[in-house]
Amino acid sequence: MSPSQSSADALSQSVVVIGLNAALQKRFILAPNKNLEPGNVHRAHQCETGVGGKGQDVGVAMSCLSDQKASKNDEAVLLAQFLGMGPEGDAVSTTLRTRHGLSDALTIRNAAPLRTCTTIVGADEATELVETSGEVTHEEMKLLQRKVEEMTTGGGKADCVCIMGSMPPGCGEDTYAELTSRLAGKESLVLIDSVIGLDPLLGALAAIYDTNDYDNVGSKKKGIVGGGAVLKLNAAELCKLADVTKTDGEADQATMEELTASVKGFVAKHSNAAGALNYLCITDGKWPGYLIEIPESASASFRTWQLPAVDLSKEGMLYPIGAGDTVAAGTLAAWQYLQRHRANDDGKFFGVVPSKIGTQLSDRKAQWSEEGEEDEGIKMAAAFAFGLACGSASCLQQENSVFIVDDAMKFFGGMTKPVVQ
Repeated sequence: MSPSQSSADALSQSVVVIGLNAALQKRFILAPNKNLEPGNVHRAHQCETGVGGKGQDVGVAMSCLSDQKASKNDEAVLLAQFLGMGPEGDAVSTTLRTRHGLSDALTIRNAAPLRTCTTIVGADEATELVETSGEVTHEEMKLLQRKVEEMTTGGGKADCVCIMGSMPPGCGEDTYAELTSRLAGKESLVLIDSVIGLDPLLGALAAIYDTNDYDNVGSKKKGIVGGGAVLKLNAAELCKLADVTKTDGEADQATMEELTASVKGFVAKHSNAAGALNYLCITDGKWPGYLIEIPESASASFRTWQLPAVDLSKEGMLYPIGAGDTVAAGTLAAWQYLQRHRANDDGKFFGVVPSKIGTQLSDRKAQWSEEGEEDEGIKMAAAFAFGLACGSASCLQQENSVFIVDDAMKFFGGMTKPVVQ
């Protein structure tokens, strides 16, 4: 078997996270009982460095899950990323490989220095300072594309693709669409947590899950049986995308009327949404989350499941930076398990989730299903609920997107069945 064939075979069992805008994460921790006071001098009580960037956070969170596995696929999670040259990029590269076990097969060490994101951690609040990114050159982008092409040679496509966050300068509007077209096939599971380059990305996905996959009664495309795509975003982002004004502030709970109007507006505004996406996964801060079925048109009916929020009010100091990325990681990892695992696999599941957690996912999905019916919506709701539990667990840890799996399982086990609105 040639190296390219081996890479393609490995890729077909891998999650590829497209997280182009990496960062070195610095935590500037203030003295106990101190908060940031603008205009004053602050001396650090403690300083820590780690991994930053939304795609990198997903990789870190998935490593927390995969560390529980008795046997690992060394390329279960691949980061497609640019890591700037210099000590900052060296530190992030080393941490991702040695501490989190993430492959650097799709990493490009570009010439621009890596940005630094600084979290100022106070007694009861945290402030994030984000540097601008260095520019990616045309040659560096071509090098990433060639690496992707080598790994997909022979028709191999990624099992899952996760598209995260912003892009550094030098990346075109269609960068996510172009990379996803190379990486994803009809059977791939795709999670999007970005609104950058969304229109061309939805067009690319609609072409992948083409209209010939609709069933004979014109309901939802059959592609969800094998592959499919979801867009994860918060309620305020959805309202903005659909040009819907929230009655209250962004931190206040979205109403069902606002969400309904936003879904209809989103589908009307983005013509490829119905062909590209199966669901929206909506977070809303401390409020309940929502799984929303993408309607065939702005005038069509659709189902919405409300997922219970995890109560963290008695957990003390919380560290929410990176929690949303952890939600994305947990959701996609759980979706991969529920979609791919079969009862006769003898515990040899190739993906991120270990069998112990997978069994609980399957049990919860069965509990929530109506009279044993196989409902793709309930399957996705269970995956999203697990993602929300992982995100809540990450709020208990100071480091971005790191969480204790037992905390996530406790939160997930306490969730009640999602309610159809």
